[in-house]
Amino acid sequence: MAYDPTINTQFDGTRKLIYSFNIDNAGGSTTGGTTVIDVSALAKGKQNQPCTSIALNRIWFNISTTAVADSATLQWENSGGDETFLVLAGYDDKNFSSIGGLVNPNTGGNANGDVNIVIPAHSTGDIYSIVSEWIKYY
Repeated sequence: MAYDPTINTQFDGTRKLIYSFNIDNAGGSTTGGTTVIDVSALAKGKQNQPCTSIALNRIWFNISTTAVADSATLQWENSGGDETFLVLAGYDDKNFSSIGGLVNPNTGGNANGDVNIVIPAHSTGDIYSIVSEWIKYY
């Protein structure tokens, strides 16, 4: 049985993007990632240019799992293999604004800028709640 996440775009402006991701109380599992941010589908810039990449500016999360190994993992989607850049467990927030946000270091031809969330296994009673703020680049 696969989990059924709730993914919402809270705000998609010309400079910032705010996303929320929730899974509450249903068992299931996944072997891959769920693409939560498709950069090519984001709102265009002021001169109608498409968004080409994003940087994680801030993130708030509440991850309550039966097993630590079931933590949520954020990955940059790359054709050469997805790259983990953040593992989320517990209740916390992170602010990367002082360094300009976390960016995909792999900006060559094999990076599309998309972001995946991987939940390796999800037991009944596990809760995943993530709100993230991103900076958009064109």
